[in-house]
Amino acid sequence: MIYNVTLTDRNIDQAVNNLVGEPFGFIYKLRNGSIGSEPFIIYDSSPEFNIDFDSQDYGRSCNIELRPGGIIVHFRKRYSSFIWPISFDQLTIQQSDKLFLIKGNTLFAKLKPKLKSKKSSPFIQRVIETKAKHSKGENNRTEI
Repeated sequence: MIYNVTLTDRNIDQAVNNLVGEPFGFIYKLRNGSIGSEPFIIYDSSPEFNIDFDSQDYGRSCNIELRPGGIIVHFRKRYSSFIWPISFDQLTIQQSDKLFLIKGNTLFAKLKPKLKSKKSSPFIQRVIETKAKHSKGENNRTEI
């Protein structure tokens, strides 16, 4: 499900935290490095994203945040902010050339790195490794 988070809503925060876990703390971030991705461009997506790819009115950039139980894809559309939380149980990532296909439940997004020099994303590799640890049944607060 895609949530509009332009205005703070405690119900949405609670639903997201229940799905992918609470955000990592400051000490965890210091020990393990960044939990956010480099910028990506949304190349294609499910109709639920409601993105007009022909329009030049707004950028199609997004970032990915790692959480203990999944990821959150953050993106903006015009003046609104949206998130797409995906638990590791529903997450599928496929890579081909410079495109990454992220699937969660019935939604998908094709992403490509915003920086043209990047051929592969170390952050995506980290998400794949964390997902593998999570699916093996290791601690939900996996060390990255």
